Amino acid sequence: MIDADVIARKLLVLNEALRELQRPAAGDATRLSSDAVLRAAVERWLQVALESCIDIAFHVVAAEGWTPPQSARASFLSLAAHGRLSLDLAQRLALAASLRNVLVHGYAIVDVERIAKVVRDDLGDLRLFAAAAAQWLKP
Repeated sequence: MIDADVIARKLLVLNEALRELQRPAAGDATRLSSDAVLRAAVERWLQVALESCIDIAFHVVAAEGWTPPQSARASFLSLAAHGRLSLDLAQRLALAASLRNVLVHGYAIVDVERIAKVVRDDLGDLRLFAAAAAQWLKP
């Protein structure tokens, strides 16, 4: 059974991170390159936002008793396979999970241009996910 409190808390954290990422400087690669503190803050807020979505996805999969996904990427695809997300959105979120791994584990040097582009162009997917997750709380 989905724990509404778990989802609600994660949505609050997600919304806070998205609010912080709305700052104009957050999507400006030049500013991110020249201000290490700003860059670190943007990377952290982006990580927090992505992890909130991943945590929600894993919670729903577990609560519904579906086959546990092997990765964060797979958790979004599982939601799509069970009709909770569109496949298109799930695929975009799966790619976002890869960015989270780069941010957390430092698999590669984080590309400032990529971060700025994600902040400018891709946060709408996280908002769509939040809206979908909020619907899962309704009886």
